[in-house]
Amino acid sequence: MENGLFEYLLVNISLLVLVAAILTELVPLRRLLKKQKRSLSEQLCLGMIFGALSVSGTYTGLSLQGAVVNTRVVSTLAAGLVGGPFPGLCAGLMGGVHRLLYDPDGFTSLACAAGTVCFGVIGAVSCRRIPQQKGRNLVLVLLVLLSELLQSLIILTVSKPFSAAVQLEKVILLPKIVMNSLGLVLFMSLLGRFNRSVTIELAEQQYLALLIAHRCLPFLREGLENREAMKRAVDTVRNTLPDFRVAITDLEQVAASSGMELKALPLPARKAMDSGALVVERDASDLCGPLHHRDRAFIAAPLTCGEQRIGALLFCVPQGPNLVLEADCRTAEGLAQFFSSMLELGEFQHQVQMRQQAELRALQSQIDPHFLFNALSTISALCSTNPKRAQETILTLAGYFRQALTINESFVTLEQELSNVRSYLAITEARFEGAIHVEWALPDVLPTLYLPPLILQPVVENAVRHGKTAVDDRHVRIAICQENGRADIRISDRGHGFPEEILARLRDPRDPGYSGLFNVQKRLRSVYGSQCSFTVDSSEQGAEVAISIPLTPPGGLISKQERSAALCASR
Repeated sequence: MENGLFEYLLVNISLLVLVAAILTELVPLRRLLKKQKRSLSEQLCLGMIFGALSVSGTYTGLSLQGAVVNTRVVSTLAAGLVGGPFPGLCAGLMGGVHRLLYDPDGFTSLACAAGTVCFGVIGAVSCRRIPQQKGRNLVLVLLVLLSELLQSLIILTVSKPFSAAVQLEKVILLPKIVMNSLGLVLFMSLLGRFNRSVTIELAEQQYLALLIAHRCLPFLREGLENREAMKRAVDTVRNTLPDFRVAITDLEQVAASSGMELKALPLPARKAMDSGALVVERDASDLCGPLHHRDRAFIAAPLTCGEQRIGALLFCVPQGPNLVLEADCRTAEGLAQFFSSMLELGEFQHQVQMRQQAELRALQSQIDPHFLFNALSTISALCSTNPKRAQETILTLAGYFRQALTINESFVTLEQELSNVRSYLAITEARFEGAIHVEWALPDVLPTLYLPPLILQPVVENAVRHGKTAVDDRHVRIAICQENGRADIRISDRGHGFPEEILARLRDPRDPGYSGLFNVQKRLRSVYGSQCSFTVDSSEQGAEVAISIPLTPPGGLISKQERSAALCASR
């Protein structure tokens, strides 16, 4: 009889595991099991499912000596271990009440009903104490052992006659402990494989989202206003996810699409932007185009910049009996979050560039009107004494102002910047004939350096204006060298140095000064950050301004031409 009991319980365990395997393939239950936080109704639903398995264990059990030998302990313990306290208690009560009603006159019915409720309690109490890896199976076996021993104790205590209860336990206790231990280990292993498959699925989705975000980064930096860049972004998404049709919108219209034609802003996109949440339309017949529209769903995810909604990311995805739409929803939601971050970063960089351009315009507008007045006065005087020199000075002045007032790029070459300095010095030397002494210390080949415009001229102008030893004796030295991937620029004079209060302001990065050397230092710090060195050495014998910057400017701050070239090159 004992060997037959082992075989019978093994068959029951096999059926239970088979049913569990089938249930985990059902989309609603998979969705329920994946959730980390479940509502009360979802917990009740999970408890009823495991309770139904517990009830089925009673029906498939073997009637023996007035009792029913079954596998209720497996599904009832699993309810608490998988679902938590409430599902465990629910399954225990459901299985226990059914066992009592199933055979109300049986001499073990009350004891088995109470034992089933205890199984649910043990599972509920143990749900947070089961190790994930090492020793997990041993703990499951111990739980079954505890539950079956408690069940035997209740039967021996409650069931009458006592001798029949003892005889029953001698026959069924060992088979139940062995086979139900095996059943719980197999049952939980099956659910563990399901959880691992969910983890792998999530990791794959996150990898795809990161890959797409990385590939789309150069285009998203251009902002939603750049339709060509947005078209490249949605094409990139579709090349990576060929089954997806993709579109991106701003608040009013579709910015770009790939694989579907959207003439107007779809209603799901407006719903997503209004609610700030994912919107799913399972019937995409009017949204994804005529091709295979009946088996496609439409997903709209909002795009945000900070707290503000700026558009939507749209997907038309396939759906069918073997496809899980929820996975596509998570992919869409993850991509929308990445796209929002990239667009926000691009907007931030755009604002930085706009601020730098504003500072440049402010500097350009501060070109000393006295310099222009003095230059024109000098030219007027030269017209009568040296007409040829006056003509040359006029051309130099025109070139100087044309270059200074028409700079639109974030960076210029060192040659361009030095050309502007030479023009300034030529005009100044025409005014102070013979009084300006400029010493150049330049390498034979100038470094291939890009730097913000109008950086050197204000420093040279400061040296000319304040570096005089007498009215007609002004000495300026300009030295440039290249070392270890950096350019070192030193501009010195032989004046009387800077007052201490000016030096203190120059050394304070929080100083709001906005002219001359203050502006130069502020702009350099804004562009290069800690990569820039700006120092001022001052004494009674003169002052020296030393600038050290990397030869290559920061990668994010490139010119419009370079951005366009990079965009074309990626095609």
